[in-house]
Amino acid sequence: MHTVLLTCGRGTYSLTLARAFHSAGYRVLVADAWPRSLCRLSATVDRYFHVPSPARATAAWIPAIRNIVRQESVGLIVPVYEEVFYMAKANVGSSDPLPIFAPDFSTLMSLHDKWQFIEQARSLGLSVPETVLLTTREDLVREYARHGKDRVFKPVYSRFAAHTVARPQNLEAIENAEPTLRRPWVSQAFLSGRPYATFSIAHRGRLTAHVTYPTDFSHDLGPTVVYRRAEQPAIVEWIRKLVAATKYTGQIGVDFIEDAAGNVAAIECNPRLTGGFYLLKDNPRAAAAYFEPEMEPIEAARDRSYAFRFWLFFTAFRHTKSFPGIGEWARQLWSARSTNAFTLADPVPRLLGPALAAEFLVRCYREGKSVREMVTRDFEWSEDPEAGETGRLVA
Repeated sequence: MHTVLLTCGRGTYSLTLARAFHSAGYRVLVADAWPRSLCRLSATVDRYFHVPSPARATAAWIPAIRNIVRQESVGLIVPVYEEVFYMAKANVGSSDPLPIFAPDFSTLMSLHDKWQFIEQARSLGLSVPETVLLTTREDLVREYARHGKDRVFKPVYSRFAAHTVARPQNLEAIENAEPTLRRPWVSQAFLSGRPYATFSIAHRGRLTAHVTYPTDFSHDLGPTVVYRRAEQPAIVEWIRKLVAATKYTGQIGVDFIEDAAGNVAAIECNPRLTGGFYLLKDNPRAAAAYFEPEMEPIEAARDRSYAFRFWLFFTAFRHTKSFPGIGEWARQLWSARSTNAFTLADPVPRLLGPALAAEFLVRCYREGKSVREMVTRDFEWSEDPEAGETGRLVA
């Protein structure tokens, strides 16, 4: 029996992965800096390891992961969030590389960095918006004066649209942005249109799984709360070209905008697991996509959608301009499947999930942290050598 290690156990991303591997006959291990998480409660997880934080205690976390791999005979590590960057960097020049399902460190960084991603895509002839690198406050002020009200400003390293400012109406809206050589930002042309995202699994430049989905049910510029398949051949071809050119192996997501004429352009890349995996969660070949390089690519089912119903409810009152309307909202609220459905084979995560959530919210309150910051602070990556204990954490 193959053993798979997931390097995060919090959230439904991890639980969905664990269930997929378990149902395919794999032994599933999970390591997380939280002592309690959804995966710790899951019957699909054979062993759960409480480890140091990847971002805040990298020097202790890497040896802990190595020990698990060695002692448990792990055949494959499947990263969940940005901890993939810490493992990939540890593998550089290592005589004992971790068996991570990811490309090498330089490839990861060329896609994760919002400036490098745009430059690489442009060099491949792929459609992207005009983008400018900002390394000083003067750069930012100059760029705003040029055409700031039609721009999007964001750090080159960020996730879930944190710190992103779209079409600022005055300089005060971006007064907290302080680009530097170590913490650069980008100014990107604002593209009006419908947003889409993708999730793909690839081996040596060949897709084994792909989904495209609209991201029109969201709060502000954050992640979507409804996942449903979209037919976008141009986006699929865009992804195929990028994956082939980089000989990519691993998980990858890209965000797109489609304009009124039907043209698509990519705005940024997440070279890791994304919520698009929910669209593959009920596919019996989902786990095989990680292990069988020559398999025919799997796709999302046409007749299924998945939602975070609690958060979907609030999008009726607070949403982006791409919101598809109250009729589609009601249809999804009624018919979409849950991203964390109750199952008789694995009931405890759903039954005790509210208790875990309550504990988590109390912890956020006590530490004065937002929900987003508390969830991601153990995994966030930045190249800034002075940003955190290990030199790479930027909030």
